[in-house]
Order: sequence, then structure tokens, then C-alpha cells
Amino acid sequence: SSNIAVIKYWGKRDEKLILPINSSLSVTMDPDQMGTTTTAACSEAWKGDRLWLNGKEEDSSATRIQNCLKAIRAMAGDKALKGGLRIVSNNNFPTAAGLASSASGYACLVLALGELFGIPR
Repeated sequence: SSNIAVIKYWGKRDEKLILPINSSLSVTMDPDQMGTTTTAACSEAWKGDRLWLNGKEEDSSATRIQNCLKAIRAMAGDKALKGGLRIVSNNNFPTAAGLASSASGYACLVLALGELFGIPR
């Protein structure tokens, strides 16, 4: 679900690990009111990975997306499904409005892919 930062971080002390300079404080919103739903499927018939966000196809080759997909596939190991992924993610709140839509989206993405690849929670 989304959240609102009350005290926001001011940059990163480690760019590679994405560690903040300072702590932050946020309030998590009710997921029924402001949340993300993500579904994922895999098929050997599909070439490459494709991603849709709020009904619009996005670039699935973006570094952040690929880092996430690589990490999940590595965690799945031999259980990783072969073929292309199709990922559909929808927020029921505005994207890029300071409500942590990326955090909500990535959390849902990791959960959906973990379930798809059989990775225990």
C-alpha cells in the first residue's frame, strides 16, 4: 500500500545499496483505499518481458525493473520459470504524487513474482 512521508530522507549515503543519509518517518495508508494490484505470468511462447502500469506499457528494460527481475530469478534458482514475463500493475491512487507509488508497486511486483516462481515468503 502507499504511504506519506512525514520526515523524508535527504539523499543517499550509498548509491549502490540505496541507503539513505538519514532516517525517515512515514504513515502507511489503508490498502483498500490506496493500494497496488499486480499480476504476473510467464510463458515459453513469449519473447522477452513486458510490463504495463495503469494500463500503459512501460519499458521493461529499465535498470530498476531488470535488477528486480534478475534478483527474483536468482532467488528462484532451478524453480525459475523459462520464457517471457507479462506483468500488469495498477495503482488505485495517483502515480508520482508523493504517495510512494514506486514502493507500493515494487513490493507488489516482488510478491507476485515470488508467488509465480514458488519462492517461500
